[in-house]
Amino acid sequence: RRFRDVVIHFSMFAVYIAAMSPLGFRISTLVYVAASSCLLDPPRSPKAWVRVAVLAVLAAFLTFFVFERYLAVLLPRGRWTSF
Repeated sequence: RRFRDVVIHFSMFAVYIAAMSPLGFRISTLVYVAASSCLLDPPRSPKAWVRVAVLAVLAAFLTFFVFERYLAVLLPRGRWTSF
């Protein structure tokens, strides 16, 4: 089971990297963090789903904010979204 989870995480990371070009950093990071969180600890209640959503939004937008504003690192904007 553990080996299967590792393979799934690496596969999800590969999809995350591939999704950055069309979707952009913020959207692809939000989806990746939510999916990884669900895989590590599957939510079983509405409160857990809210926790996953809040974690994903905070991780995506805080990392974007820190890298873009404070570190002046340009992160990918999506071809499809320009976001």
